[in-house]
Amino acid sequence: MLLADKCTEIFEEVLTNIDMFNGWDADIVLPKYKLAIMWNGVWHYKDNIRKGHSLRQVQNRDKIKLKEIRAAGYEPYVIKDMGAHNPVFVEEEFVKLKKYLETR
Repeated sequence: MLLADKCTEIFEEVLTNIDMFNGWDADIVLPKYKLAIMWNGVWHYKDNIRKGHSLRQVQNRDKIKLKEIRAAGYEPYVIKDMGAHNPVFVEEEFVKLKKYLETR
């Protein structure tokens, strides 16, 4: 994941896709900041993306995951990505993430 690669360039510890929230994971975890980053694509927001996709099920799972992240003492940070692979978008989101962490 491009964002995780960028994070490893400046943050001490970067974990990816580790089940550490009562069986749930986050795409990227920054333990020093107690931040769990979820990179949510279009299937988290639109129905009928592919056969068998249930928006309701995805969103229910997201609610549970967010609850478990908070229960573990981490803050969820959700990036909404409604498009295709775009390195410029990733860079923009990385800049936003750094600014967000500076203000905490």
